[in-house]
Amino acid sequence: MLQLSTVIMYPLLTVLSTVGKKSFENMGRLIQRSGDTVYRLLNPALISMQVSGEIAQSMFMRKKRLYLVIDDTLIKKISSKVMQGSGMFYDTKLAKCIIAFRLVVGIITDGHFTVPLGCSYLFAKELIDTLVKQQFPSKEDIAQSLIKTAQKLFPHPVITVVVDGLYSTVSFLTWCKTNAIRLEARMHSNRIVEYDGKRIKLRDLLTIKGMRPTGRRMARTISVKWHGIDLELTIVRRLDKEQKESFVFQIATYQALPREHVAAYKKRWAVEMMFRTTKQSLGLQECFSRELETQHNHVAAVLLAYSLAQLDMKQSRLKTPEQAIRRCKTKNASSLNHRFIRILQDIPSFHA
Repeated sequence: MLQLSTVIMYPLLTVLSTVGKKSFENMGRLIQRSGDTVYRLLNPALISMQVSGEIAQSMFMRKKRLYLVIDDTLIKKISSKVMQGSGMFYDTKLAKCIIAFRLVVGIITDGHFTVPLGCSYLFAKELIDTLVKQQFPSKEDIAQSLIKTAQKLFPHPVITVVVDGLYSTVSFLTWCKTNAIRLEARMHSNRIVEYDGKRIKLRDLLTIKGMRPTGRRMARTISVKWHGIDLELTIVRRLDKEQKESFVFQIATYQALPREHVAAYKKRWAVEMMFRTTKQSLGLQECFSRELETQHNHVAAVLLAYSLAQLDMKQSRLKTPEQAIRRCKTKNASSLNHRFIRILQDIPSFHA
């Protein structure tokens, strides 16, 4: 691996940069260097994610239970039609299709600290051809790779994988059951499962007497089959601010109490917080290169910056990564670089 000072300088510049967009030129002004110099500081994504993984190992080495959350987000490139790999995706917030990258990220969390482990892309239909399929895997391939990475980094803790309904597919659930993966996922209410020897839609389960959680009971778990796969189905009762009732359905590949299934799925909030912070404070969307490889390297560097903020949050006993980022902004690039080098060198894996 390259020297730590070289690996972490670009991520730290994304933390420090506050004036204008986080372009190479703007970040270069922080160290009185040109944009080309900053570009050369940008390491391959594999190196950034390797350092992030080692940070995760140091932070969670004593944990017995961890959660791998896999989710995707849009990296908006609205003003450009020439960025390699960008395509048209539907933005649920804007309620229209926009030009963007669709980024898949896997994070490891204990429920308090969150560290990214890897990232990849899903491409728009109009861009998928034979070459792209060979070079960039499907959503399930990405998820399987992230799971294997987490298992390699954390062979001893119990890891629960948490995903949304996008991964509730026969092939992925079969793979998880075959490989004894603890999976927690959302499932759409129109899916038909086998319960008590009968085929029934999930939403119709609520019509069965005693099935609907009521009163203080907020969840109920039953055993079902879906396409021959044995699953644990949790019916989750939710109340909004006006006490209006709604129900969602979770499936799992392992047995647990209803409240444990509910608590496991709530760990998805960690990845939502990570996306918000990296977009608002670290410039996840603010790379202007036309090259997909450069875009990918920038994203990985920003995710490493988030890992460094989490490490500082733990070291300094801060409550949020935003507090750590604001604290870092009071330093200059050189002193901040030296500070994190000292912190990382106290981690055994960084001595080599």
